[in-house]
Amino acid sequence: MHTLKLVMIGPTGSGKTTIANFLADATEISYDYHPTQGVRILEFEVDDVEVNNERILRDIELWDCSGDHKFKNCWSAMRKGVHGVILVYSAQMPDSSKELKEFYDYFVNGSKLGPNSCVILHFDPDNAASNASKIISSSFSSVSHVKCNVDEGGDKLKTDFRLFLSALMTNLQEDKEEKLILSDNILFAK
Repeated sequence: MHTLKLVMIGPTGSGKTTIANFLADATEISYDYHPTQGVRILEFEVDDVEVNNERILRDIELWDCSGDHKFKNCWSAMRKGVHGVILVYSAQMPDSSKELKEFYDYFVNGSKLGPNSCVILHFDPDNAASNASKIISSSFSSVSHVKCNVDEGGDKLKTDFRLFLSALMTNLQEDKEEKLILSDNILFAK
């Protein structure tokens, strides 16, 4: 299987770059805010991902996208060929449901992906929130929702990320097999 393309997007200042750097083991974690200009693409490998009872290594291309709407004209390029979407919002700005819905509609629905191809990360670097926002959770009831903290819950975040990759890759493999069966049936019918 080829490289898995993931888009990470959410409101500005929600912690996307911190999470992306952590998942990719890219740099030291810094909480100094420097807005992403457009998109950053991180390429890395994730090992020990379980797909159909087999542990595999997968190449990941993580597109850390700016949530600033001035880059909206770039969204179609960011969305092209995407396999999965990671929506991020911050505990410091819990009323993000409207923006997350816009990102979900464009990147998930617009790519004809389903809720199983998406995960929502509730970034809480200060462990200030007791749980993920109920408003956002109810708006996205069919999407996995994970509270994360890279300092105190980094191992859990990496485990949750692997579980998301496992489910995503299993769905992609099942879709590929289904399309193969359908194409074989069409050829056999001729």
